[in-house]
Amino acid sequence: MNDINPLFIHAWWRSGSTYIWSKLRGNESSICYYEPFHERIAELSLDTIEASPEVNRSKALRHPIQEKNYFAEYANLIRSNELPFFPEFSYDSFLIAPEERAEKLKSYISKLIEAAFREQRKAVLCFCRSQMRIAWMKNTFGGIHVAQIRNPVDQWNSFNVETYFTNKMLTIALCLRKLHPLAFSHIQSFERFAAQISKRPSLPSEELYEFFLKPRDLLDLFLVIWLASTLQSVSFCDFVLDIDLLSTSEEYRIGISDRLAMIDCPVHFSDCAIPSSEKLPIPANEFDQAIQGAANAIRHHGSSLVIADPNEIRKKMTSLSPRSSSFLLLPLGGK
Repeated sequence: MNDINPLFIHAWWRSGSTYIWSKLRGNESSICYYEPFHERIAELSLDTIEASPEVNRSKALRHPIQEKNYFAEYANLIRSNELPFFPEFSYDSFLIAPEERAEKLKSYISKLIEAAFREQRKAVLCFCRSQMRIAWMKNTFGGIHVAQIRNPVDQWNSFNVETYFTNKMLTIALCLRKLHPLAFSHIQSFERFAAQISKRPSLPSEELYEFFLKPRDLLDLFLVIWLASTLQSVSFCDFVLDIDLLSTSEEYRIGISDRLAMIDCPVHFSDCAIPSSEKLPIPANEFDQAIQGAANAIRHHGSSLVIADPNEIRKKMTSLSPRSSSFLLLPLGGK
């Protein structure tokens, strides 16, 4: 193995992340970990991993079909009782500042990297809950960091494949609001919902939110989180992997393949075809209001959610699809 630096892929749900993971998983020179912050890891057992590749699950989520379980790469660490995963990793620490210590989280990720190194293989960590922790990870672990991006319209439309994504997005928003109380203050329905949850924390939020939140409120929450997380991941990444461009441009596919080959992760993306649609989830004028409202929130009340260098983001705009870059420029004062 020539390049022993770990590779970190930072994505969010429904952005084509499982496709990228499955491609990288095919490299025998690497150990490619699926969603290291997934809450299922807290309850993983060898029986679960060895029982099934979960084909029906893959079909339901429109994932590439796997020949082995999603979490098979964790088996040796579970077998040796060396997987120090804690449930709070998934959402409670969704945003971490670069200078924070976060020793438990550091120990966990270090174990994954060390396990691959012991086998003389490269650690590849494909996250779906890490975009607002990329600055901390880069500062803590070094390595190569890739921001995987999908335009927010198609990503949000894809959330509808399963209620899990909306439910857990609310978990993220509630956790972020505890740390940054004004971040979502422009979404009054969510503020009322959060107030009720704080009074009765034993009630699952997924059982209550439909009484308080309309589809537009959920979209507003998503857009704030998309902007804040994408700003950080693009700012601190070594390079951007835009799934929209990967699906449509042969030149872009070759360029990304060449960059990954340079770090001993050879992969080809000739079959990449992540669905795209011009259809907005709400009428165009309302969507314009929603994205502008999210941008204004980021620039003002929600600015504490953002860890980013605007100059770095502007430098990387040519690596993003026109659709994503137009949205990302809004909180920076662009159009």
